[in-house]
Amino acid sequence: MEDSQIVQLYFHRSEDAISQTQRKYGAYLQEIAYNILRSQEDSEEVVGDTYLAAWNAIPPEKPRVLRHFLSRIARNLSFDRLDYHHAQKRNTHMTTLLSELEDCLPDARQNVEAHWETKQITVCLNSFLSTLPKIDCAIFVSRYFYGKTTEEISRQYGLPPRKVTYRLSRLRQQLRCRLEQEGIAV
Repeated sequence: MEDSQIVQLYFHRSEDAISQTQRKYGAYLQEIAYNILRSQEDSEEVVGDTYLAAWNAIPPEKPRVLRHFLSRIARNLSFDRLDYHHAQKRNTHMTTLLSELEDCLPDARQNVEAHWETKQITVCLNSFLSTLPKIDCAIFVSRYFYGKTTEEISRQYGLPPRKVTYRLSRLRQQLRCRLEQEGIAV
């Protein structure tokens, strides 16, 4: 079923919207949640919560790209659940993932203009990603959007893990330089 048809089901408040969403995007959303949470049970709950959030958001919102709309919800819910479960202790997978980007992204929480700076960073990041070769962009997004490990990325793209690690390091350096060129304090 096409995304536009699924969205129309949501607008008509048809329960079939959830089953069609699950059929088309269930595995995709499960992968996103699992890559962040590293727990099958929590991932399944997040996916269910994603369907509920989509049901509550559509209408009035009409997503242009349903896949991206759903992935954004699943990621946000996954990070919320991660924060809840690990309020006292750190999740090493996500701590490692975020610490890799720490040196090339500013800490917006320390700045009064955080909201404006976050938007500026988003524009710069999207611009940076659009200039990358397809494979580098895919590796970067796989790591920092989908939360995949370097081993998972190396299997997915048929590259040695060391090469993936090297490329990610090089991409972070390039991003840092790009942000500095744009006048964003890192």
